[in-house]
Amino acid sequence: MAGADDKRSFQTLDGLRAIGAFLVVARHVPFLFGGAQVPESFLAVDLFYLVSGFVVAHAYRERLERGGFVKAFILTRWIRLYPLYACGMALGLVCALWSVKVDPGGWWTPQKVEIAIAAGLFMFPMLPGMPSSGASLDGPTWTLAPELIANFVFAAVAKRMTPTVLALLCVVFGGGLIWVERAYGSLDIGFGPNDFGVALIRVGFSFSLGLLLRALLGTGFRVRPLLAWIALAILFVLLAYTPAPNLKPVFELAVVCLGFPLLVILAARAEPDAVSGRVFSFLGLMSYGVYLLHQPMGNLIRIALDDRLDIPDGLDAAPYALSFCALLVFVAWRLDKTVDGPVRAWLRHRLLKPSKS
Repeated sequence: MAGADDKRSFQTLDGLRAIGAFLVVARHVPFLFGGAQVPESFLAVDLFYLVSGFVVAHAYRERLERGGFVKAFILTRWIRLYPLYACGMALGLVCALWSVKVDPGGWWTPQKVEIAIAAGLFMFPMLPGMPSSGASLDGPTWTLAPELIANFVFAAVAKRMTPTVLALLCVVFGGGLIWVERAYGSLDIGFGPNDFGVALIRVGFSFSLGLLLRALLGTGFRVRPLLAWIALAILFVLLAYTPAPNLKPVFELAVVCLGFPLLVILAARAEPDAVSGRVFSFLGLMSYGVYLLHQPMGNLIRIALDDRLDIPDGLDAAPYALSFCALLVFVAWRLDKTVDGPVRAWLRHRLLKPSKS
């Protein structure tokens, strides 16, 4: 019988995901953030993979090891991701169709739109020879296919994923990360048609490390609000920091291989107080919607404004940035209530048999 700790949520981890998501927003919609520079914010993707591995192991490992749950797990993960993904695709499609209308000779063509829709329906990644993919409609969605692959592989071989095997995987994929840094000079790779293998290296390392940390850590924790807020502040600094060009590869490897794991350990052990915890949990719940919706919504705002609004640089742009973030949270919340939640419930009812456990 599951203990109380097995039912716990990880509120500080939710807060980390929220911080990562909003810094990615600043990266992709810079015109609303006064040109804010967050050059290392792409590393949030590696953090998301790390947290995903940790949380998936916490929620599903025991059932997967008992057997008979692989198909249900795969459907559960797909159901969790797809409805909001489809919303992001729909918003991106509006932007693409508008681009075809106002700039027929531009990047978007009717053929590329058709290919993007077809690939997007199946969450198909950008591969060599493809002029567009589903991620072309909504840039951040390129990260979802690698994560689903990692989930499915874990489900298929969960019984064999001992701490020793996971440690070996971390070593192998960690070597891959070093190769990526040497070959490209950055980990900001994986979204192009010729580097899907890099995306698999990134998810392979961080997801495996998340599984390993969960296996080693257990679920004990204490309410330590100050430490919880410090964890969020550290993440903000790491993702917003601008390393010297010659130190960039070392910095990125240190953050992904050492900084993020230590942060997850701290976040799993130190939980906020009741009030902060509710904020962390809410923003963590909204972070997936914020992550998927921000780029197409930013593009729609740019289209609607048509350069009629002069947004200042620097801190003077803060009201615009905060307003956009608030709008994202509101839209994500409304979609959770009216689309994501109901659609996921309907899909679970239609596709998943009631659990007998």
